[in-house]
Amino acid sequence: MISVEEARRQIRENSVVLETVECVLEEAWGRVLAEDVISDAFYPSEDRSMMDGYVIGAEAEPGDFNLVGEIPAGAVPDQVLGAGEAMRIFTGAILPEGGGRVIMQEEVKRDGDRISIGEFAENLFIRPQGSEATPDQVVLEKGRLLGATELAILAQVGRVRCKVVRPLVVRHLATGNELVPPDQKPGPGQIRDTNSTLLAGLLKSMGIDLSDSHHALDDPQSLAEIAEGDWDILLVSGGASVGDYDFGAEALKRLGFIIHFDRVNLRPGKPLTFATRGKQVAFVIPGNPVSHFVCFQVAIRLAMETMAGREGGWDFLSLKLENAAALKPDPRDTFWPARVSVKDGEWTIAPVRWSTSGDTFSLVGINALARINGNSPADGRVQALLLDLPVSGL
Repeated sequence: MISVEEARRQIRENSVVLETVECVLEEAWGRVLAEDVISDAFYPSEDRSMMDGYVIGAEAEPGDFNLVGEIPAGAVPDQVLGAGEAMRIFTGAILPEGGGRVIMQEEVKRDGDRISIGEFAENLFIRPQGSEATPDQVVLEKGRLLGATELAILAQVGRVRCKVVRPLVVRHLATGNELVPPDQKPGPGQIRDTNSTLLAGLLKSMGIDLSDSHHALDDPQSLAEIAEGDWDILLVSGGASVGDYDFGAEALKRLGFIIHFDRVNLRPGKPLTFATRGKQVAFVIPGNPVSHFVCFQVAIRLAMETMAGREGGWDFLSLKLENAAALKPDPRDTFWPARVSVKDGEWTIAPVRWSTSGDTFSLVGINALARINGNSPADGRVQALLLDLPVSGL
């Protein structure tokens, strides 16, 4: 049995970054950049006003000024601003030659074509040319996940097409003779399949669509036949333990996969299997849904991030512990489902009560995992891994 850190090391070292494709801007959300994006110009392209007001010379002193023109946004000023002169200017407008300071309109008294300016702040209220970006500057790095702000930057520098890592193709097999679809009432000895829905939702939170999902019986040949195909990641729900009907690893071996590990010092999720065949990655996950949730956050997510060309997020915060009574000490490295919120101006984490790793109901509202090594922490704080899920109270 290996540690969580060793399992993550092996996952990272054996997961290969996918090929790159060219993508149009409208389809780039949620994709990962496969190249650096370079600025094509100065941003701003000229010195521009930060607000509505009046522009005067940089060395001008408080006093009276002759108003000699107006510069709306989008106009190109064609006159030079002289001593004792001012021009009306609007937010985003280009400063005229000779202009070096913008005075807010609220601080100016106007009488026809004359304005009077009293004491003013040191701030010039100007966005200098190139203060945001300069030509040939890297504005987005390779490996950056493209969200709304990143897409706005691509649009700003005119990159309507960019190279990205192609989407992951993820296949899921829900194993177990006892499983029935969610819309079917279970008979004696049967249960509804929740893991297919759970995994599809977890993938969606990463911007990944589940390519296909199948039900496989507890038979290694059946598993192997359904598992074969053209995919990047295979997720097998169930079949990871040591029971007589746990055939996940056996099916992968029949398909020529290399088993890198099949036990992790992890609670819940100890019987987690990780295997590869060429560039393909497979996980056999313990069948209970809480184990699925934890294994996804601790292990599966890392493989997907690595294959997408991203650095795997694995930063913990030390948070004040609430509801410590919910914790049940265990020698294993426990990743306890929890809820993070803000109370009295301080972030706190409250582990939820879960009776078994099959207790799906305990996962409602989860947005973090509390990492507990051995006994409950004595200092009232715990290491918390925040998840890409809505955070209550923030």
